[in-house]
Amino acid sequence: MLHMSIERPFMLDIVKNVKFALTKELTQREENPELEGEKSDAKEGVNKDPNRTEPGEQRLKQLGEKLDVECNDNETRIVAVVGMGGIGKTFLAKKLLEKLKRKIGSHVFIESVRETSKAHGFDKLKLQKTLVDGLLPNEDIICDNENPLEVWKDHLLKKKVAVVLDDVHGKEQVNALLGNCDWIKKGSRIIITTRDKSLLKGVEMVSDIYEVPGFNDSDSLELFSTYAFDDKSCKFMELSRKFVDYTGGNPLALKALGEELLGKDKGHWEARLVTLTQRSNEKIRKELILSYDELNEHQKDVFLDIACFFRSQDENYIKTLLHCSFDAESGEAGKEVRELSDKFLIRISEDRVEMNDLIYTLGRELAISCVETIAGKYRLLPSNREEFINALKNKEERDKIRGIFLDMSKMEEIPLDYKAFVGMSNLRYLKVYNSHCPRQCEADSKLNLPDGLEFPICNVRYFHWLKFPVEELPCDLDPKNLIDLKLHYSQIRQVWTSDKATPRLKWVDLSHSSKLSSLLGLSKAPNLLRLNLEGCTSLEELSGEILQNMKNLILLNLRGCTGLVSLPKISLCSLKILILSGCSKFQKFQVISENLETLYLNGTAIDRLPPSVGNLQRLILLDLKDCKNLETLSDCTNLGNMRSLQELKLSGCSKLKSFPKNIENLRNLLLEGTAITKMPQNINGMSLLRRLCLSRSDEIYTLQFNTNELYHLKWLELMYCKNLTSLLGLPPNLQFLYAHGCTSLKTVSSPLALLISTEQIHSTFIFTNCHELEQVSKNDIMSSIQNTRHPTSYDQYNRELPRHWYEGRVNGLALCVAVSFNNYKDQNNGLQVKCTFEFTDHANVSLSQISFFVGGWTKIPEDELSKIDSDHVFIGYNNWFYIKCEEDRHKNGCVPTNVSLRFEVTDGASKVKECKVMKCGFSLIYESEGSEKVSRDATFDANSKIEESKLSETKSYKTAEYDADFYGEGAQGLETFDKLTLLNPLISEVH
Repeated sequence: MLHMSIERPFMLDIVKNVKFALTKELTQREENPELEGEKSDAKEGVNKDPNRTEPGEQRLKQLGEKLDVECNDNETRIVAVVGMGGIGKTFLAKKLLEKLKRKIGSHVFIESVRETSKAHGFDKLKLQKTLVDGLLPNEDIICDNENPLEVWKDHLLKKKVAVVLDDVHGKEQVNALLGNCDWIKKGSRIIITTRDKSLLKGVEMVSDIYEVPGFNDSDSLELFSTYAFDDKSCKFMELSRKFVDYTGGNPLALKALGEELLGKDKGHWEARLVTLTQRSNEKIRKELILSYDELNEHQKDVFLDIACFFRSQDENYIKTLLHCSFDAESGEAGKEVRELSDKFLIRISEDRVEMNDLIYTLGRELAISCVETIAGKYRLLPSNREEFINALKNKEERDKIRGIFLDMSKMEEIPLDYKAFVGMSNLRYLKVYNSHCPRQCEADSKLNLPDGLEFPICNVRYFHWLKFPVEELPCDLDPKNLIDLKLHYSQIRQVWTSDKATPRLKWVDLSHSSKLSSLLGLSKAPNLLRLNLEGCTSLEELSGEILQNMKNLILLNLRGCTGLVSLPKISLCSLKILILSGCSKFQKFQVISENLETLYLNGTAIDRLPPSVGNLQRLILLDLKDCKNLETLSDCTNLGNMRSLQELKLSGCSKLKSFPKNIENLRNLLLEGTAITKMPQNINGMSLLRRLCLSRSDEIYTLQFNTNELYHLKWLELMYCKNLTSLLGLPPNLQFLYAHGCTSLKTVSSPLALLISTEQIHSTFIFTNCHELEQVSKNDIMSSIQNTRHPTSYDQYNRELPRHWYEGRVNGLALCVAVSFNNYKDQNNGLQVKCTFEFTDHANVSLSQISFFVGGWTKIPEDELSKIDSDHVFIGYNNWFYIKCEEDRHKNGCVPTNVSLRFEVTDGASKVKECKVMKCGFSLIYESEGSEKVSRDATFDANSKIEESKLSETKSYKTAEYDADFYGEGAQGLETFDKLTLLNPLISEVH
């Protein structure tokens, strides 16, 4: 006992020191999850690839470049490191400071400026003293002066400094610590970390900003596995990826979720995955809620609205919708949205407001827990029958309900009392929808209102109700704040019996409300932007008086209003898009806006266009497809003056025999199925034309193109031109020619195209079912492709390739496949011949595989199902890229020499049973000696392994020669196959 008592003080000291060290290490790990992740490999004794970077190393490198940690110049650099909570700002700053210490002796890390100010209030004197104390540790800094930086400026200017201002959250803190920067010696380095980018606006001394990105997928998975598995084995790979995706690469979240799941079984993981968006991890919540707590009441208002109702919506839509939430003195919603973005609580991407999954979960939690805000409590009503009914029964809470988004797909039928919504004075957003039916046309409302509906609410901005079961909106609804009204597939006959003032209404969607017969109730909507009446089949006329008041209307959609005969005589100067598609009784069109940019008249009963259409100088698209009664466009004598017109659709105008002259600026011209007897001569003068469709033009016998004029034509469609016999002078840069079903076609011009090839250009030439194509034309087609750039001759190789075959002047790989079509009919998915190129060792063990498409076609949306009734040859070329990949795989040894090919025909989803591979072959393509050109005389090896057929004898073919990946379909009557019907070379980049 005496012995123990003597050692006791020493033991206590040891315990104290060990405890201190452990506490310090734990604190570092708690603050810097990335750091612990970096240490984990060393701790576990894992031998890592020396060339592999640690998780997040790239971020450190990027920030180091902005900061110039090597101090290669003598300029002062002040870099702000910004990002959401837990993203690793503090960790990066500490790591960079460690590097800067080697170059700059005087340094200080001022941590947690936010927490210090929050705990003790903003104290400029104390902040400056902390800064000076750290930079001048040997000086006795007196605290009673109002400006220590000014007092000690001369001392500070004697040496460069490295400073980190961590977790700053106010401009006053930046100004207090940096002042006007006159105390900073040139060449110094200063880092400011903050989760609020807005405080840097107007701070001129900041030279650069680094927005910290999340970890990439591989780094995220590695860091997550470090904490989720003792042995880093990542047992539940698919589940792990889902958790990693949820974190968005946030290091703190990766660590916290990994720790939470450590040691748990798969069932627990799956159950937790379901609740991820409903219940935050406590550590993540604690970190992220700091940003929320600093918001003012208006910002909280907008944040929770977005989290609950409008995630991933259009930015301008959200700003407009939320603008009514503010009074004149509180600012605009747009300002609040921008500030939330600056604080990394939302992200603006491609004009949409996105929200990180972590923050989205936090927002929903706050909403469900009924956080008090300006307008009361937020409430997300659950989408199940019992809880919805219980919420409606709770009369004391009704006035605190802000939004109801009700998914009817998860509910049974509910009969609602007509006073169900009475008392919800703060209700702003109401949406009744069905998520199981994307088009929502087959969905049942399931909310029945047998006694009608009372809705004495004036704050509602957003009113969406799928299959609204009442014939008009409640008369006691005050729409003064209503912005978005959507009642698609509803039972309404009119919006209201009498007119109501709707000064803020911008979007109205009454589509497929088959009983709607009047727009009564919308006459006082001067700011309406979009009116969708698609499928309102009972609508026979539109009130000119009502429409005329819609001064700001941009889009009017009347598609499928089969009872509509005409438009009223009105003028809507703001209207840009008018849709009358499928209005089968619509006979007489008149211009109601001279500022139209898009006009759809397809499927109407009009027989002519009024001359005033030629005055639409801003019109870009005119769609007259399937206007079966349209006989002439001669009344529009000034169509040629429409300088903006780029697309004209006349397909299906079966009575149209002539085409207007002098329309020179067209890019797309569709004349499929018209009665035009010959190609309009003025088409050759359309130098800007990109796409021309003459399919199903039975009266056209020959086509002669002016190759000098149609230089930009890329897409030519001639399907089912059954009387077309010759195709001459094709445009030089044609990339797509679809001549399927031209059963009389005999002659095709040579060369087929003069395309300057690159690896980005895709070219397709299809002559399927062109049974009369002459052998000379087929040979010319083959020759024109082959002679574009590369001459003939290259060597033949069998399955056993010579050693080091990949060295030298190998330029690509050519393939040839013969396919039998047995009662094949294209089922609208297109068709592709896929090749799997497999390398094996001498024991026939597979070493690697390369798969790519040899040839085929994708379905054109407007085409009918195509039947192929004969055998076809597919000829293809793939460039050096795929072979180069094989070389890279075996860069430390010899590339395999045993090779086999396997072909299959697919429709993009599954194998096509009606198609059988008959013969195949391949060859490498070599550049000619002493020439930059490539030899292309192809002798295909048909003894290579093929699928579903016996090996066949070797045959010789000509092939195409583009640098881009090449493949083709079909060659009728090629000298080696009697039954082959056509050649269809196709060039495309293979991904």
